[in-house]
Amino acid sequence: MKTNHWTKKLLALLLAGIMVMSMAACSGSGSNDSQGDSDTPTAVTPVDRQELENTMEDTTIHIRIMNEFKNLDKVIAKYEEMTKDDPILSHVHPEFSWVAGGDYKDKLTMAMVANEDYDLMFCGSWHGLTTFMQDGNFADLSAYFNNDAFPGLKAAFSPNFVDAMTSYILQPDGTYAKGVYSINLASFYEDSRGLMYREDLRKKYNCDPITDRESLFAYMDTVLANEPDMIGASIYNFFYFDSPVYSGKHDGVYSQDSTNVFGDQTRAYVGLSADGKTVTNVVFPGDAQEEFDKMPEGYQYDFITEYAVTRTDWNKYLSPSRGGTDIIEKAAVVTYCPLTEYESRVKSAQEVDPTQEFGFYVYEDAQRNKEEGAVICDMVTNNWLVVPEWSENVDAVMYFLDWMFGTQEAHDLFQYGIEGEDWEAIGEEGYKTLDISEDQKYVMPNYSLTLNPAYIRYSEFTMEDPEIKADFDYIYDEKTYQLSPLSGFSFDTTNVESEVASISALSNELQLNISLYDADEAVAKLTTWHADAESVGLETVRQELITQLQAFLDAKNS
Repeated sequence: MKTNHWTKKLLALLLAGIMVMSMAACSGSGSNDSQGDSDTPTAVTPVDRQELENTMEDTTIHIRIMNEFKNLDKVIAKYEEMTKDDPILSHVHPEFSWVAGGDYKDKLTMAMVANEDYDLMFCGSWHGLTTFMQDGNFADLSAYFNNDAFPGLKAAFSPNFVDAMTSYILQPDGTYAKGVYSINLASFYEDSRGLMYREDLRKKYNCDPITDRESLFAYMDTVLANEPDMIGASIYNFFYFDSPVYSGKHDGVYSQDSTNVFGDQTRAYVGLSADGKTVTNVVFPGDAQEEFDKMPEGYQYDFITEYAVTRTDWNKYLSPSRGGTDIIEKAAVVTYCPLTEYESRVKSAQEVDPTQEFGFYVYEDAQRNKEEGAVICDMVTNNWLVVPEWSENVDAVMYFLDWMFGTQEAHDLFQYGIEGEDWEAIGEEGYKTLDISEDQKYVMPNYSLTLNPAYIRYSEFTMEDPEIKADFDYIYDEKTYQLSPLSGFSFDTTNVESEVASISALSNELQLNISLYDADEAVAKLTTWHADAESVGLETVRQELITQLQAFLDAKNS
C-alpha cells in the first residue's frame, strides 16, 4: 500500500532518524507510479480498454457520500440490469455508504489517516479539500478527461469544465504541480443572486415593473408607505450587492473565496494586468491612495470605501433588530434570494398565505440582461468527488462514472430514481416526482454524487413560469461564464499563519453584514480595522499573497 501524507507523519514519529524507503504501488487496474517523498501523486494512467475487457474481474467499488440516501438498492439493481452485457461494467459493482453532514469532516479525516477502504468519496471544499490535495491524498485523474476512451466523461465535462477542475498544488520549492485531483459536481457554475419580491403588492399599488435599482427602491418606498407593519428588505448577504465582486472582474479586479484571506467582512481585491498574467497589487479596506494607484484603470481610487458608503442606502429598509438572535423579523417587501432557492421559498410562503404572488429580480445588471460571458468565476462549486490515492480500483471507478455521466438515462437513474415509479418526464426538459410511499421513495443527495451541467431537468414549478425558466436557462448555459485567470488558486497560509489569524479576528468583530452603521460609522470602522490590521502584519500578508498569486499565474501560463 502506498504511503500517503498522514502515514508519512506517523512513520516519521515512529522511525525518527531512520531512512524510510518509499513503497512502490499499483493504483488498481490503472497504474500510479511511486511518489518517493513527494506529497503529490503522479497521474494515474488508464489501462487500455481492450486489455481491461480481457482481464477484468468482478470488482466492488466502495463509495461514500454525505447525507442519507434511501432505497438505493432498486437503482443498483437497475444499473446491474442495464450493464449486464458490458464487458467491463458487468464486473463493476458499486457499494454505497453514507455519513451525516455533521460528522462528515471528522469521518473523512479519519479515512485519510487510516487509508480506509474507499474508492470514491464525496469531499466538500469546506471539509479541507485543498489541504487534502496539498497533502497528496487524492489520485490525479487527469488522464481520464478529454479522453476518447471515456466518451461519457468527455461529453459531460467540457474542456472549460476540466480546466476549472484542474488544481495547482504548491510544492516545497515554490513551483506548482498540476492535476485533476477532484471531480466537481455542478449543474451550474454561479447562482444568480437577487431578490424575491411581492408581485401582488406591486400590482396593488400600481408600481412600475422592477427593472433597476431606482425602480426597486421606489417600489419599496411605495409599499412601506401603505403597509406600516412590513419592513422593506430582509437581506443577510450584502457582499455582492453594489460591489465590484462581479463587475470588477471585467476590468481586471478580482475578489473571490480563494483570495479573501480574512473573510467577507474585509474582502481583498486583486489587480491584474490586461493580459491577466501579472499581479499589479492587492488592496484591502482602508488602504492608502498609493496602494490603489497600482490597480487597473477605473479602480485607482478607494472603491472599497465607496462601496461601504453606498451600502448604507439600504439601512432604512432593514429591520432595526437586524442581527438579533431572539427577534422575529417582520414580513419584508423584498427578500434576498439566490435563484435556486426561489421555488422553495415561494412554496413555503404560499403555504402560509396562498394569495401572495412573487417575482424574482436578478440584482447584477449584466446577469439580469443575460449578457454572454457576464459571469467570470472559477466555474466550479463546493461539491466534489475524490478517489483516494491508495485505491486499487481507479479504472473501475472511472468506468462507472463514465457510464453514469454518459447518457441522460443513466444519469437520471441515479439522480431521480426509477422512471415511472419515482418520477416522470415533462417533455424533453422537465420532470416531476410521483406520488410514492415514503418507504419506497428513492432519495439521493445529488450534490454528493450526480450533479452535472450536461444533464439538466427543470422542475414542474420552473416549467410553468417562463421568466424563471429563462433565468435558469441563463445560469445553465456555459456561454454565460468566463473562466477566471485565478481559477485553481489556493492561498497557503503557512508563512503568515499568525498574521492571518490575528487579522481575521479583527475582521470578525466588524459585523458589517448585520450592523446598521451609517456611512460615517462604516468608514470609521474600516479605518480602525486597517490601522489595527497593519499593526499585526497586514503588509506581510499582502506581500505573501502577491508572491503566491504571481507564482501561480507564472505556472499556469508557462
